[in-house]
Amino acid sequence: MTGELPVAIYELPNLVTLLLGTNTLNGSISELIGNLQNLVELYLDGNVLTGTISTKIGMLPNLNGLSLSGNTLEGTIPSEIGQITTLWGIELASNDLTGTIPTELGTLSNLHVLFLSRNTLEGTIPSEIGQITTLSLIDLSLNDLTQNIPIEFAMLSNLVVLYVDRNPLSGEVPLEVCQLRNKNSFEFFGVCSHKFTCDCCRPCG
Repeated sequence: MTGELPVAIYELPNLVTLLLGTNTLNGSISELIGNLQNLVELYLDGNVLTGTISTKIGMLPNLNGLSLSGNTLEGTIPSEIGQITTLWGIELASNDLTGTIPTELGTLSNLHVLFLSRNTLEGTIPSEIGQITTLSLIDLSLNDLTQNIPIEFAMLSNLVVLYVDRNPLSGEVPLEVCQLRNKNSFEFFGVCSHKFTCDCCRPCG
């Protein structure tokens, strides 16, 4: 499928699933996306979509899966996404997103998957993410995130994968976070340097 998303899609208030991944769709996602109040799955990954992620996405109260990875979206991650408490997965990897990771994501108590890798996100990793105890997969690799992994991540008892490599992190990973690896045998990947040390990361320790 090629071309822009048809405007008629935004006139389907009863639409539940929009699966148009791995096509060559271009153009931007209209702010009319907020009209799709019954939308549960929004998968537009693997296209060539441009523009920003509309704040109107926060108006989708039933959204469970959001995948916009593998496009050329720019701008910041809307904090309004934190209003969608039904979200199970957020996949925004491999875009041109900038700015910080919104602290509001910490309110997403049903979130299991958070993929934000391969962007240009900066600032620190929000400690609020440690409040999402349902999280099992986190990929923040290949960004410009700084400082350390928050000690609050020690509360992520269901964590299976944590990727933070290829970020200019610094400090020593808290022991409490490393102890999760002993409990869950999870995959913890963080490339160490003279500024960032970790006894439990691959390939560090």
